[in-house]
Amino acid sequence: MPPQERTARTRQLIIQAAAASFDHRGFAMTGLLEIAQLAGVSKGALYFHFGSKEQLAEGVMTESREELRRIILSVRRAGIPALQYLIDLCHELARRLDQDVVFRAGLRLSDEPGMEKEQHPSPYPGWTRLIRRQLAKAAAAQQLRPGIALDDVAGLLASTTAGIEVLSRRDRAWLSPQVTAGLWKAVLPALLPPEPSDWVELSTEPPDARARVPEQGSAQGSG
Repeated sequence: MPPQERTARTRQLIIQAAAASFDHRGFAMTGLLEIAQLAGVSKGALYFHFGSKEQLAEGVMTESREELRRIILSVRRAGIPALQYLIDLCHELARRLDQDVVFRAGLRLSDEPGMEKEQHPSPYPGWTRLIRRQLAKAAAAQQLRPGIALDDVAGLLASTTAGIEVLSRRDRAWLSPQVTAGLWKAVLPALLPPEPSDWVELSTEPPDARARVPEQGSAQGSG
């Protein structure tokens, strides 16, 4: 293996080990020796890549933020209704939180005591703004009930989904597709126009489930 490739591989092993430790024990309770042992590297090798636990946490959060941007872009499809984009994005975020320890640990670290908030801003204000933009697009397309208070709805959806992420730190069942679908089934009737004939066709099921069973994956405004 070329030296540069070996160096990059070692760095990624350390990031993965640090993420697993931060996810399981939190920032304060995680030690560098524990991370080195989990990564299968010497403490000297760890210090070659990261000079402190804070730098390691920054590395995890940087990768987590980059993954968040990739997820946001990956869900976009031409012609997709704004509300369907939000539903699909919530499903994909939950899936990645369940499967990707670096992504999961990065979000947890943004809330951890001892992390400088100016250097490591919370992702949740940006999440609220994204939801608000999509709701505005839906309203402009006349796919929302008239008079909806977009700021209030964006705040509600952002806080609810953030709460699910926090609850999932103790019980990953909160990240199941059933929880995400149930959330949207509960809120969509309050968001959609009063006449069902005006509803855009939406599905609360995850995209992969719709692809497998199309006859069960789509319904007018409910899934």
